[in-house]
Amino acid sequence: MVQAPTLSNLTAARDAYYERLRPRSLAPLWEVLSDIVTPTPRTEAVPAAWSFSAVRPLLLEAGDLITAAEAERRVLILENPALAGQARITQSLYAGLQLVLPGEVAPAHRHTQNALRLIMDGDSAFTAVHGERAYMHKHDLILTPSWLWHDHGNETEEPIIWLDGLDIPLVQMLDASFAEHRADRGAWPPTRPAGDAGHRWGKNLRPARTTQTQAEGNPLLIYPFEEWRETLDVLSRADDPHPHDAHLLEFTNPADGGAVMSTMSAFARLVPAGFITAPMRSTDGMIHVVIEGRGELTVDGQAFALSPGEILVSPSWAERSFRADSDLVLFSYSDRAAQQKLALWREALL
Repeated sequence: MVQAPTLSNLTAARDAYYERLRPRSLAPLWEVLSDIVTPTPRTEAVPAAWSFSAVRPLLLEAGDLITAAEAERRVLILENPALAGQARITQSLYAGLQLVLPGEVAPAHRHTQNALRLIMDGDSAFTAVHGERAYMHKHDLILTPSWLWHDHGNETEEPIIWLDGLDIPLVQMLDASFAEHRADRGAWPPTRPAGDAGHRWGKNLRPARTTQTQAEGNPLLIYPFEEWRETLDVLSRADDPHPHDAHLLEFTNPADGGAVMSTMSAFARLVPAGFITAPMRSTDGMIHVVIEGRGELTVDGQAFALSPGEILVSPSWAERSFRADSDLVLFSYSDRAAQQKLALWREALL
């Protein structure tokens, strides 16, 4: 039997014990338990903001330096300042601004990561999913679900820029990334009439008999801005603003009524002029894009001025509140869909 160490040499005995564990790939839980099972969420991500008007010229400069074919996707990543080099805006989500110049095609590929895109600048370029084109207009929401072939093309005379939101860090954490590229590095041949995407399953209707499978994701590839902006107006006229949310809508999948993507949720919000939302927290770190209006977002006591084109991140469990100086319209996305499937999502209304 090993003789119990005395109090005077207990620390040294423990250190020697831990040294014997390391070569065996063992570690004492009691040394790290409070750091890995925490009373409330902890994240390395910090609140941050980017101005689209400041990033746009840098993205156009990239257009002079590298072609869409060379880059595959010509994108400037919005990296959380506390997660430099990790291609993350939160611990689980990615954000980037992508440029396609006139006459360019970003070649077809597919990957297990889900992607959503909010159009920031330009008009009438397209995203094609399995050859089904969705023509882009400013502030439209476009989806490219997991493992579906997609490409982007710009047949106009002006650049097109959009915000990419993907679950890259989440898929990376799960070691579940797969990707394929079209052999000819070109676009997918058209399979439906131009402009057909997004209208087959709109207006809260779907075919009574459909071959849609869960693996194919959301059949509605585009949520036009003119439609979701009008819905916000209707909601604001019909109901008083919620004290914490103001007027908040979630984009939904018409096939099942759930979130737009299997891992990501997307939202539209209208905060009426003069309204201040009560503080709240939620476990999903959120990326916000200001569409219209001016005001302020306060995240854990840090105030960010809001104006059209601002892109902001409020990390997991950060206290947040919006103030609207004029009617404030925002688009947001988060990993709430994944958290809710795993029964992890929580909020605190303060």
